[in-house]
Amino acid sequence: MKKTFSLQYLPAILGIFLMICFAACKPEPVDPTPEELVPIEYTPEVQEPITNDFTLLKACIGKSFSEVAALLADHGFTAAGENKFLKTENGVTKEATIYSPGSAALTLQDTAFDVLKQGFTQWMNEIRNSVVYTKLVRSSFELSTGWNNGYQHFNTPEELLAALVPVSLASGMSASFSGNDIYYYQYGLSMMPDLGGVYMQIINSHVGQPLDEFTGDDLETADLQKHILISKVDYLTFRYKGFYALNVSDKLNTGNEIPFVSEYQEPGDFGYIKLFYRNTNNLLMDGTIIWSGCGALSFPASFRAGQALNSGLPYPGQSRFAFIDNGGQYTTVSDDNELQRVWQTVSRQQEFQHYYGNSSKKVAVYRYTPSVGVGNPADWYYLVFTEQ
Repeated sequence: MKKTFSLQYLPAILGIFLMICFAACKPEPVDPTPEELVPIEYTPEVQEPITNDFTLLKACIGKSFSEVAALLADHGFTAAGENKFLKTENGVTKEATIYSPGSAALTLQDTAFDVLKQGFTQWMNEIRNSVVYTKLVRSSFELSTGWNNGYQHFNTPEELLAALVPVSLASGMSASFSGNDIYYYQYGLSMMPDLGGVYMQIINSHVGQPLDEFTGDDLETADLQKHILISKVDYLTFRYKGFYALNVSDKLNTGNEIPFVSEYQEPGDFGYIKLFYRNTNNLLMDGTIIWSGCGALSFPASFRAGQALNSGLPYPGQSRFAFIDNGGQYTTVSDDNELQRVWQTVSRQQEFQHYYGNSSKKVAVYRYTPSVGVGNPADWYYLVFTEQ
């Protein structure tokens, strides 16, 4: 007997999408060979014409409920509850669910396996052929042919869809895509035959929030004369979120690594991370970490714009620019795309170029995740520590 796709599974599925995004860039102890990425161009967002299910769903983001209801009605959907709309086409039912102005989903319900594959393929191609796809800064493509068969990972939608063609129905079979773009949108697409559906969701946690982009420069000469520069970079978009500079006591001028001391409490429910320079008298960062909630950074308490430049510096590789873990230890990753994106952002700032040019120590990048469990990447960011 078929199982229909129940909305009770949506939070868990969303968690899977977000964890895939995070797992794709988790540090691993491997020594890679750097290959430079093309820098991101932060062009203004343009609303794409509505030509298919994906562009229709995306057009729902940022609109009021009445506007969404009218938009969906114009495209053949009828109201089926407080926030649900249905459309049946060629015997296949699609259900649109509007959770908030920043979150909308579309589900293909109660269909045969070949129809599920067709639906997943259609929606994957709609995403692939959209303007949005050219603005992705992360993407993940996965396929499992059944329980205990593990997951295959792919680099492109074409590779995923080609691998999906010969797959037969089996318990535990699934296919998924997740990604996010430079405009704070997060995209998830999942096919789960055990639940009887294909599910697509778009989230933008910044909808309705005030813009926090810098519009000017405020770098001062005194800012360039401190010991430590802390740069902040948004996790989802790699946009620059400012700098903080400070002096430390007992500065160590030898060695090639910043001498971090860490206090880390794993978040069973509530945890925290504190990083110090050499001893606990020199606080560099202090932030809480909450399971199924969101912590906050108490130090540094604020960041300033700095001075943006037209171009950055060549990526030096992980011998000079690397992640640190919760213990304050430098690590090496097998895929350094994430590091390169952070580098491209900070190296276009005058303050970073000054500190880096006067430094003999490896720059440290810490990925601060104040929300964990089913965490929200919109809450996360990088703190980049440069000592001169």
